[in-house]
Amino acid sequence: MITRNICRAAALSLFLLTSISCFADAQARFEHSISLSGGLYAASGVGTNFYYGARYDYYVLGGRYFFEASLCTGSLSSTVLEKVSKAQLFNSDRLTTYEFSVAFDANPSGTVPFLLFGVAGINQGGTTSFAGVIGFGKRVPLPGLFGVNGLGIRFDARDHIFSQTLNNSDPFIVHNIVATVGVQVYF
Repeated sequence: MITRNICRAAALSLFLLTSISCFADAQARFEHSISLSGGLYAASGVGTNFYYGARYDYYVLGGRYFFEASLCTGSLSSTVLEKVSKAQLFNSDRLTTYEFSVAFDANPSGTVPFLLFGVAGINQGGTTSFAGVIGFGKRVPLPGLFGVNGLGIRFDARDHIFSQTLNNSDPFIVHNIVATVGVQVYF
């Protein structure tokens, strides 16, 4: 219940920040950004775990389009699988992803989120798969915060879609959902 209330408060705060017009064109002056993000990775059939990483963005046409490269890591541990089935699906619990994406932000200064499409490499416990990525999110520049014009926050949700085989089963399509919030530095 506490987590649900925190998520609601964070969503409301982010909505209010994106709707304030004084943040309008702060991002348009910069061509690059680096962000550190953290959040949740919901691996299909395994569970939800913490997930964190770094992203680099290159902006073109005033921030309406951007290219992104990211490297993130997390865990695949599942107490349910450990207690119920005593099975281990992967050789380890380590999760590493890297993504290359292109995004379109119709209104970088407004409340409309950006749309993102790309490809990813996902290493789940020693097994590597290539995935398609679709998602959405919002970048919120915070000009003047701490006396710096190049800071901001970002939040996004993505879906890693790929084919997976577990324990010699037939391949099936997996949708792993990622939700992150991060701090962004524009330069």
